[in-house]
Amino acid sequence: MPVLTAAAAHKLDREAASLSIGDIAAYLQDTVGQRVAAAIAGLADAKQIGRYTRIDGPRPHGPTERRLREGYKVVRMLVDAYGETTAKAWLFGTNTRLDDQAPIEVLGAATDTTDFILVLRAARQVASSQA
Repeated sequence: MPVLTAAAAHKLDREAASLSIGDIAAYLQDTVGQRVAAAIAGLADAKQIGRYTRIDGPRPHGPTERRLREGYKVVRMLVDAYGETTAKAWLFGTNTRLDDQAPIEVLGAATDTTDFILVLRAARQVASSQA
């Protein structure tokens, strides 16, 4: 399995900032499913993710957009290192780095930079370890 390097993490940060939100929503929807993508974004309506993927669809703002962009980074680094199934399982598992909360719960409720940083650090630790 590939290990997340500093260069790969930097590239992922650039991607998450430069991709359209529609592309990010589409990636998450295709990779972890519409409901999981909605949970990452903190949305009650999973169909909203599908709406974001449309060219003429609505665009999220504020915390929802940030959750999608940060969630993209987390999912991408884990999928690249371990595959979709493990990435999805990691999102739902309790995590000692997050006070025994599941990463998906922290992401879905995150509004503060500290919350995003904690989840990203936890994901980086997993993605940069040897398999």
